[in-house]
Amino acid sequence: MRCNEVFTIYLLNLHTEPVSIAVMNVLVVEDDKRIAHVLKQGLAEDGHSVFLAHRGDEGAELIKSEHFDVVVLDIMLPGLDGMSVLKQVRAHKCAVPILMLTARDSMPDVVRGLDLGADDYLTKPFQLEVLLARVRAVGRRGHTGTTNELKVGRLVMDRSQRIVRHDLREIGLTKKEFVLLELLMRRAGQVVTRSQLIEAGWGYDADVSDNSIDFYIYSLRSKISGEGATSCIRTVRSLGYLLMEPQ
Repeated sequence: MRCNEVFTIYLLNLHTEPVSIAVMNVLVVEDDKRIAHVLKQGLAEDGHSVFLAHRGDEGAELIKSEHFDVVVLDIMLPGLDGMSVLKQVRAHKCAVPILMLTARDSMPDVVRGLDLGADDYLTKPFQLEVLLARVRAVGRRGHTGTTNELKVGRLVMDRSQRIVRHDLREIGLTKKEFVLLELLMRRAGQVVTRSQLIEAGWGYDADVSDNSIDFYIYSLRSKISGEGATSCIRTVRSLGYLLMEPQ
């Protein structure tokens, strides 16, 4: 499906009547970055927190290691195809609802995906409002009452109330800082690249300077650690940033 087709569908659905929904963490695994960005915009408009992966192997690791309420998984992916990702995460006993997204429309592919553990199946091209409804539906079926709370040591983020605390001390963050910190906390102990931070905070292919990223990281370090304390956000030269357990 061409990106302009998805984008046209997206624009046509911006002014539909609002629907009461539960906020969910949604992972989109799609190798076409333009399509992934449009899907991210649409899901964010629907009230969800959206994370992106562009390779199957990256998506599999994220699904197995982090909490998501729904996964939108393309079949044609580099590194590991969507069917292999699905098979791997189900073998790992990961029960997150998965909506398969593919240009294939043959019955054997539909049957195989469902037999491997997919919760639903959507064929390109599609209307964005249909995808949003399917995401809401599989999210309701797979809801387990899990918490919206993230913890890294004594650093706690309550997503539902948009509150961050360190040692019971509430930390005031801007909207952008909150989004960037959420990504760092979800990938605690892993290097987060500048491009991943830009994609999370500003969107795919946004023109964001290194100075802007440095400013937000400096601000987060100062607010989380406090004056005179060792920073929990480390710079990994030429790679990105790493969130360690704050002391």
